[in-house]
Amino acid sequence: MSEKTTKKVIKKPNPFLYYLASLIIAPYLKFRLHTTYDRSGIRDIETPSIVVCPHVSNIDFLLVAVALFPHRPTFVVSQHFMAKPKIRRLLEIMHVIPKKMFCPDVKTILNIMRAKESGNIIVIFPEGRLSCFGHSLQVTDGTAELIKKLGVSVYTICENGAYKTLPKWGKAGARPGRIEVTSAKLIDSSDLAAMTIDEINAVLDKAILHDEDAVLTDVTYKCKSPALGLDGILYKCPECLSEFETVSDDHSITCLRCGFSSRLDEKYRLNGGPFERINDWFFWQENLIDLDTPLETDCLVGTTDSDGYMDMKAGQGHITMDRENIRFTGTCCGEPLEFTESTSVIKGFPASVGNHFDIYHKKQLYYIKPQPDSRMTIKWVAYLDKLTKEQK
Repeated sequence: MSEKTTKKVIKKPNPFLYYLASLIIAPYLKFRLHTTYDRSGIRDIETPSIVVCPHVSNIDFLLVAVALFPHRPTFVVSQHFMAKPKIRRLLEIMHVIPKKMFCPDVKTILNIMRAKESGNIIVIFPEGRLSCFGHSLQVTDGTAELIKKLGVSVYTICENGAYKTLPKWGKAGARPGRIEVTSAKLIDSSDLAAMTIDEINAVLDKAILHDEDAVLTDVTYKCKSPALGLDGILYKCPECLSEFETVSDDHSITCLRCGFSSRLDEKYRLNGGPFERINDWFFWQENLIDLDTPLETDCLVGTTDSDGYMDMKAGQGHITMDRENIRFTGTCCGEPLEFTESTSVIKGFPASVGNHFDIYHKKQLYYIKPQPDSRMTIKWVAYLDKLTKEQK
């Protein structure tokens, strides 16, 4: 590696914007969303260091940034955020490190190493994507190896209640209730050299394990339409077993086929039917997925243009997935497109609930939007998650 490469500096977030944003965001989180912070685990945080966090809500970045204030951390974020014109410039000013999720990305590793050499606090969400249902996902392969290579102390920040405040599937905005941000030191830099990869993985798995159904269970999260959007993740009727016949309104999710209905209250309890919690229903669905029955669907395709911005109408085609491979055939940007990716490489789909899932081919990002019902996205996510768990 050249001297020029090794000495490249990864800057910290712009101080003026960072401190200005904190003056606005911190009061909103505290007074509007009722957020409290236990900073005892990061009070004497070292620099450089790495902070690993479960990823359960779109506001996790804000909660972690405020918890670390006045430090200006370097966030590792999904590359797909850089394809959004409205936020790309802001992320560039904040000097984030983009990462192609579930895709070999040497450039990201080099930039993380440079951030360490620059003395930065590096924040990663090692699941590689935001959970759709408030439960942690598997830590992505290579995270423990990266931490061992970095050789710096490791901390964690957890955002209890963040999912309930702003669930990924929700269509009714923020739900004020309570968020409790906690912190801890996981590994001291002096101990890393003697630790095996398996030992580091065990520490990470324990730190990332998070179940929103098990925390703040008696807190009310105020919302006029608590169930709206729930049909984006709960697609199988527990009564007649039909799929994608469920619809949600302000308070309930109902099956159009048989009439089964369950009501979601402001404490995230389901009333009516066999399930008390959303996760009970979700994992029941996943358990019933037959991995020997391939998935297939027509789809619309989005991809980044020459400027790196997402074109959601780039093409269309047909996609299939079985135990071994994901195959696409169709058109994109006016040209034929065919590719095959192994499920052993693409271990998970980052997704927008009820809309699309992400996949990389030759390091190019594609959005796959199932047709005719884009809510099918969640079954593709669940199929690959179940397969990945089986393969581990």
